[in-house]
This record gives sequence, C-alpha cells and structure tokens, in this order.
Amino acid sequence: MNADELLKRYAAGERDFHEENLTGACLSEAFLSHICLACANLKDANLAFADLSWANLIGAKLDSACLLVTNLNGANLSGANIIRARLTGSDLIDANLAAANLGDAKLTGVNFSRANLERANLMEANAHEACFDGADLRNTNFSEAKLRGSSLQQADLRGAFLCESNLAGADLREADLRGANLSGAFLCGANMEGAKLDGAIFTDAIHFCIRQK
Repeated sequence: MNADELLKRYAAGERDFHEENLTGACLSEAFLSHICLACANLKDANLAFADLSWANLIGAKLDSACLLVTNLNGANLSGANIIRARLTGSDLIDANLAAANLGDAKLTGVNFSRANLERANLMEANAHEACFDGADLRNTNFSEAKLRGSSLQQADLRGAFLCESNLAGADLREADLRGANLSGAFLCGANMEGAKLDGAIFTDAIHFCIRQK
C-alpha cells in the first residue's frame, strides 16, 4: 500500500491498517488519529509533524523512521521496533512503549510525561533534555544513553539500567531509583532531592555536585 491509498481510505472512515507494508511511505503532516497500524511495516517512513495520537502501533516496525515533532500522545507502541528512529521534539504523553526498542534513537526534547516505558530498550539513545516526568521506567535499559539535562521528576526507575549513562544536570527529584544500576554513570549536577535510592548501585559513577536531601 502507498501513502495516497492509505490517506484516501482513512478519509473514507477506514481505521484498520494492521500489518500493512508502508516501507518508506511519506505521511508527513498527515492526520491519522486513532488509526490502527499494529504490526505494520513503517521502516524508513516519513511521519514528521503527523498526528498519530491514540494510534495503535503495537509491534509496528518503525526502524529509522522520521517522527520529528510528531503527535503520539496516548499512542500504543508496546513492543514496537523504533531503533534509530528520529523523534526529536515529539510528544508521547501517556503513550505506551512497554518493551519497545528505541535503541540509538534520537529523542532530544521528546515529551514522555506519564508514558509507560517499562522494560523498554533505550540503550545508546540520545535523549538530551527529554521529559520523563512521572513515567514508568521500571527495568528500562538506559545503558550508555545520553540524558543530559533531562527531567525525570517522580519517575519510577526501580530496577532500571543506567550504566555509563550521561545524566549531567538531570532532574531526578523524587524519582524512585530503588535497585537501579547507575554503575559508571555521569551525574555531575544532577538533582536528586527526595529521590529514593535504597539498593541503587553507584559503582564508579561520577557524582560530584549532586544535589540531594
């Protein structure tokens, strides 16, 4: 299926496009709210500035897709493959990304407020100044991720892997880091006021200038 056909069928009221092959499709600025693209192949697709709010993208293939400034609020991306995708400036408030693979993705400035990223893979992802406030990040893999200046206020990071991650200047106030592994993490200037740190591992972490009460 090509982009034009999908847009025509969507405009006619159709919403179910699960397992469709949309590799490389150009859907920039498209309005596709509540669409079902479960298990669809969207590898290398261009979805910049599109509205995919509350879309069903369970298990979708979004490898290297362009999702710049895309509205994915409330979308279900659980189990989706989003490796190396570009999501700079996008909104994923209340989105479900449980067990999704965002390895090496570009996530600068992305808003993940209250999103579910439990068991997601963000290894080596670039999430500078991203917002994870109130997000479920239990057992999430942030190993070697770039989180400089990111906000993780009241985030649930129990059991998360933050080994070798860059958390310089990050806001971790009231975050739950019980049992998290921050071995080798760079924490200069991080704010951990009110954070729960029972059982957290800080082996070889660089943590001078941490603000904690």
